Amino acid sequence: MDNSKFLNRILSIDWFNNCGNPIKQNINYTVIYVFSWDEAKRCYTDPVWEDTTLEASNALSEFLNNKYKSEFANWNKIAREGKAFLENNIVHKIEAFRESNNLDKTFTDCVKWDLLGAIMEASYSKCKNRPEFFLELLKVYESGNFPCGWSGKWPDGKLIIF
Repeated sequence: MDNSKFLNRILSIDWFNNCGNPIKQNINYTVIYVFSWDEAKRCYTDPVWEDTTLEASNALSEFLNNKYKSEFANWNKIAREGKAFLENNIVHKIEAFRESNNLDKTFTDCVKWDLLGAIMEASYSKCKNRPEFFLELLKVYESGNFPCGWSGKWPDGKLIIF
């Protein structure tokens, strides 16, 4: 993956330093806030959140498969490179935060999944009108917050943020 400007965005995140406060950026979703890690954990372990992020990821792959088949052929390569970037540069930071805040392994898995989704969406930036759910989540992380759940049936509903 050669999108170093985008990857530097991820590298520059000050992880979770604004949790409990309103996000500092505008995003394209209506927001509900939670105000503790216990509330956030109830949200990110709720099957609704897993279903929502899975549907969002599937929406991107389906879009690419239907409209940009030749670009979609690179999906596995981009995913491998994105996972390697996260493992080599980000996971240790998330793990350290997880351990110091007594969070579970699911927390780390959620963050990695969201970031990989953002990398995938960014990697297909030349594909017009592609879904951008995870790029919106990235804005939440960049704000120092944690996108942790969904209220409603995606794509309708509200993003839950700590």
